[in-house]
Amino acid sequence: MESVAVLEGALPMQGDTEDPFWIQGKPKALSDNDKPWALWYEVDPNYLNAMGIPLLCGRFFAREDSLHSRPVAVIDETFARQYFLNEDPLGKVIVDDYKGPTEIVGVVGHAKHWGLDDKNALQSQMYFPFAQIRDKAMPMIAKGVAVIVRSHNAPATVFGSIRSAIAEMNSEEVIFKFATMEETISATLTDRRLCMILLMSFAMLALLLASVGIYGVLSYLVTQQTYEIGIRLALGAQTNDVLRLILGEGMRMAAIGVAIGLAGALALTRLLSGFLYGVTPGDPVTLAAVALLLTGVAAGACYVPARRAARVDPLVALRYE
Repeated sequence: MESVAVLEGALPMQGDTEDPFWIQGKPKALSDNDKPWALWYEVDPNYLNAMGIPLLCGRFFAREDSLHSRPVAVIDETFARQYFLNEDPLGKVIVDDYKGPTEIVGVVGHAKHWGLDDKNALQSQMYFPFAQIRDKAMPMIAKGVAVIVRSHNAPATVFGSIRSAIAEMNSEEVIFKFATMEETISATLTDRRLCMILLMSFAMLALLLASVGIYGVLSYLVTQQTYEIGIRLALGAQTNDVLRLILGEGMRMAAIGVAIGLAGALALTRLLSGFLYGVTPGDPVTLAAVALLLTGVAAGACYVPARRAARVDPLVALRYE
C-alpha cells in the first residue's frame, strides 16, 4: 500500500454532497437558494497522496487539525478563481450552517468530480478535516465512510488484504462496493460508449453502402463505355491503358466526394463534441485517417469494374449496343 485515506462526503464520480456557504466579510444572502454552493469532502491528511491531487499553495491538513484546534478548510483552484479572483484566499474564512466558520489554509488542484468531461455547473470544491467532524455527527457519518487506497499491486490482491485486515480488527464491519479507479471511470463512460458504438455501427453501414454505391456507379459507367473501350482496344490501347482510364475516372469521383465529406465533417462534427474525450472535433489525424480509409475503399470498389473493362474483347465491344 502506498497511501490510504479516509473520506466522508462526496466521492468523485460516485456521488456528491454539497452545501451552501458564504464568505465572512461579504454580504450574507437571506436564503440558502441565494447563497453560493460547493461540493464538500471530509478527508484525512493522506487524501491528496491517495488521490494524486496536487497542493497548489498553503498547506493541507495535518494530524494536529482536530476537534481541539481551530477549524480549517482547503479549497480547490476553481473555488479560488471563482470567489477570490484578485485576492489571496489563504486566511479568509468561509461559513456554512453545519461546520461554522472555517479558515482557508490551502488551495489544491481541481478534481474532475462529474467525470472526464466535468461539465456540471457546480464545480467549486472545499475540503474539511475528517478529525474535526463533531461527535454528534459520527453515528450518521460512520455508515457511509469510504476508504481510498493507492497501490501498484493487482486489485484482487489488495481487496483480499483489506478484507483480512478489517476482519481481524472487527468482524462485524461490513465492506461493500470495492471498485478500482479504472472501473469507476469506465462506469461514467457507459452512456457515451453506447452512443459511440451506435454511431460507429451506422458509420460502418454507411461505408458499406458507399462502397456498393461506388461499385454500382462505376460498373454502370463501364457498361456505358463498352463501345468506346472496344474502339480504344481495336486501335491499339493496352490493358493497362484501359485500367488507368477507368481507375482515373473512379478516383476523381472519389476525391471529389472525400473533399465534400471533409468540408461537411468540419462543419458538423462540432455537434458531436459532447461525445468526444481526448479528440477535438476537427482533429487532423482522425480526419486524415478517415479520408485515407474512404479513398482506399473507393480504390478497391473501382478496381473490379476497371479490371473487367480491361479484359473486354474488342470484337464483342464493337458489336455492343
